[in-house]
Amino acid sequence: MHYLEQIPDFRKRGGLRHPLPLVLLIVIMAIMSGEYGYRAMARFIERHRRSLIRELSIPKSRVPSASVVRRVLLGLEYQEVQKQLNAWLKENVIIPKGEGVSGDGKALRNTVSKYAEAEQNFVNMVSLFSHGKGLVLGVKVMENQKTSEIPTVQELLKSLNLEGLVFTFDALHCQKMTLDMVVESGNDYIVKVKRNQKNLYKAIEEHTKEEEPLKTDKNTEKTRNRQSERKVEIFSVPPNLDPKWNSVGSVIKVERQGIRGDKPYHRVGYYMSSLSPNNPQLASLIRGHWQIENRLHWVKDVIQLEDKSPQKAGAAPINISLFKTWVLTLVRLHGYDSLTEAICNLSHNLRYILSFCT
Repeated sequence: MHYLEQIPDFRKRGGLRHPLPLVLLIVIMAIMSGEYGYRAMARFIERHRRSLIRELSIPKSRVPSASVVRRVLLGLEYQEVQKQLNAWLKENVIIPKGEGVSGDGKALRNTVSKYAEAEQNFVNMVSLFSHGKGLVLGVKVMENQKTSEIPTVQELLKSLNLEGLVFTFDALHCQKMTLDMVVESGNDYIVKVKRNQKNLYKAIEEHTKEEEPLKTDKNTEKTRNRQSERKVEIFSVPPNLDPKWNSVGSVIKVERQGIRGDKPYHRVGYYMSSLSPNNPQLASLIRGHWQIENRLHWVKDVIQLEDKSPQKAGAAPINISLFKTWVLTLVRLHGYDSLTEAICNLSHNLRYILSFCT
């Protein structure tokens, strides 16, 4: 409630029946119960009407209606919600030194305009996500026609003042300014390198062909419809690497091959890192980067129904997405790795939900 109380109320004071922090708390509680739309939130409120009045000391026995919830989510300044969410995350999410942290963005599908045209616009939510704990460390919202993910990640790194972590990025963030910022802030990085960085890619590719790896890590996996082999080879820094990449400590070649369905595949990827070639975590950190897709983006899209969200007007799509991130982090801090399990246990127990929020 302390953080919700810092969010300014955009509504006119005259005639207000429900304080903004109360409405936002109930929205968070409804999302914890698996309710994501205005009507669904209204059903949650009606189902728990008496308990909400009693537990939250709501005066005159008036609970917020669907129209109140809708108006709040439409008009609330998402920048203020984002600010308080990040403040809450900074205070409550603590991860160990050396932990991998993925940086990546996720487009909000219900914000896309001009869907089939080149000048389409959409809102992208950039997150920093811990590999091991499955927790969000910070978020920043951007519009693709106004800025890009690169400066957004840089601003997020600068604002959070994190130390002793290993940031993992896809090839979009293979940028000197971003990588220097990571190292100067007391952290390390692993970043994928693609052919769009022509000279860098060529130097690493040739080096891994000519030199023997300092270390090799292999593993195989077999699932119902896939059989794969993954080989990670770690090398020293290429001697002909452009001096502008002055923080590089090692380069890595990852080779994946196997059978998916009934079709064979073979892929090779290159990475560079500020970590020493002797670091035993390099292979696991590269693989851990995809935790942000599996444990954050997929969960929001499929379990929290973000890809199917019908809310398109005003700031509602962004506000609801921010509260979904808040809820996901909240339930994981309380020991639930599975959001589905958390919803099953929370959805009909108001006091249990409240215990998570206090």
